[in-house]
Amino acid sequence: MPEPLRRAVHQLVSEAVMSCQEVLRYSEPDQARAWKRMTLYRATDTADTMNMASMLIAAYCQRTGMPLGTLDSYLQTRQQRTRAAGPRESDRQELAGMLGDPAPGAEDREGRLGYAWGQQHARGALKPEDDPQQLFTEACLHGLRAKLCDDVDALDGYLPPAMAAMARKVADALEVPQPAPA
Repeated sequence: MPEPLRRAVHQLVSEAVMSCQEVLRYSEPDQARAWKRMTLYRATDTADTMNMASMLIAAYCQRTGMPLGTLDSYLQTRQQRTRAAGPRESDRQELAGMLGDPAPGAEDREGRLGYAWGQQHARGALKPEDDPQQLFTEACLHGLRAKLCDDVDALDGYLPPAMAAMARKVADALEVPQPAPA
């Protein structure tokens, strides 16, 4: 990967990670008033930022002669759907499964699949959040953000104590970022 493209991709991924941390932050109980607006803003910011990274890489691949069929395959264009269309019926059925609403009829195969996914998410929500990989990822995101904002003490104000302690360890382990040499 050419160095200017690599740097741009790294910058975009860093921005997306920071937006991901904000999605987590705005899902905490002390954000009750703003959670809907801010989690949607930051989740869509993340998606848009990663889309920019994908398109830069795709433009490079196209410039170097990659066949369009291969590029479409790598971009997974069949999975693409626009947010402008809003939530689909399968999204509403997945939410219904999460919240324990009645299941769709047997004739609605796609709806039943979404509903089943929602039920699976709901079962996972009843278990303590003890998946070590998930906890570590969240702690890294919170600790990184706290260190970059020089606000490590704020972690205790919005995270559960165990998560705050882990995020604090991450923040304490990080060096203060220095600009790259020119």
